Amino acid sequence: MKKLSIVTMLGLLLVLLLAACGGGSAEPAAGNASASQPVTLTAVKVDATSLDANAPYWANAPVLSVDTKAAVDGNPDGPTVKLQAVYDGQYLVIRSEWADPTESVLKNAWTWDGTAFTKSGDEDRIMITWPIGNNAEFASKGCAAACHNSSENQDEWWMGSDDANIRYDNWHWKSARTNPLGYTDDQWWSVLADPADPESSRYGDAKDSGGYSDNVNEDKSGPQYMNGAGITGDFIFKGDEVAIDTAALVAGDVIPGFVLAKPVGSRGDVDANGVWINGNWVVVQRRLLNTGHDDDAVFTPPKPMPFGLSVVDNGGGLPHTVGPDVLTLEWK
Repeated sequence: MKKLSIVTMLGLLLVLLLAACGGGSAEPAAGNASASQPVTLTAVKVDATSLDANAPYWANAPVLSVDTKAAVDGNPDGPTVKLQAVYDGQYLVIRSEWADPTESVLKNAWTWDGTAFTKSGDEDRIMITWPIGNNAEFASKGCAAACHNSSENQDEWWMGSDDANIRYDNWHWKSARTNPLGYTDDQWWSVLADPADPESSRYGDAKDSGGYSDNVNEDKSGPQYMNGAGITGDFIFKGDEVAIDTAALVAGDVIPGFVLAKPVGSRGDVDANGVWINGNWVVVQRRLLNTGHDDDAVFTPPKPMPFGLSVVDNGGGLPHTVGPDVLTLEWK
């Protein structure tokens, strides 16, 4: 079992996706349409697509470099994300690459000290957000159109809409919870289901089965499962789990914080292949142009599509960074 000491762990925060909020003011920085200019990612038509980050067609796909900025004043800015896009008759594929000095894949991991467990760790993430249907405000402001951050209390900030007819499709790639099984968490945002809960505007797409689940026992003092005999690694895949047996552990052993299974249904629509190498993440995501699902954006070349971008380094919540401009996908 892997020792926690080999991974750099930063402070934990509850997941509060504010994928394009501005820096602590009543108006989001990315929402100032007069200051932001449309920035274009051009998707190139190819014969057939794949999840291969080194496919020959990437050499002909223009690179859009997006400098990500802190979502909250005082926090550090983030990496430059290099985006490329291709499409064929069925799929849109987006390749993202950015610098990250550490590969963070041990979210909510449990460390055994010989007597008890402690939980720590988080994950790296990238989010791409699209409007579902026509949305003129999103086209002019980007994700700032979905950001409700006028409250002085940051705990009350939320992403979504005041109108149930306005929805957003959020591709939420997660290095620990989704990437090991080759998919992106397909979500959508809309109105608050509970006005007292800022997270209640965020919904997972419909699914028949699958998805990740917390690996935690009933009293939340430790994990419920561990990998079966002979299975090692940073992840527990559904079907490999066995009941936790502390007698089989030694001090310093780390148990993954989730049991992983790929969703069956709309939530698993976005395939993904993420690799961390030489201090960089390279993530390729692919989805049907039209999934036929009501909770997904529809891509109809040559119609341009606005989108937003957010990156998280080993965390969640407000310490994320965002693309400050209005981003637009166009087709060649």
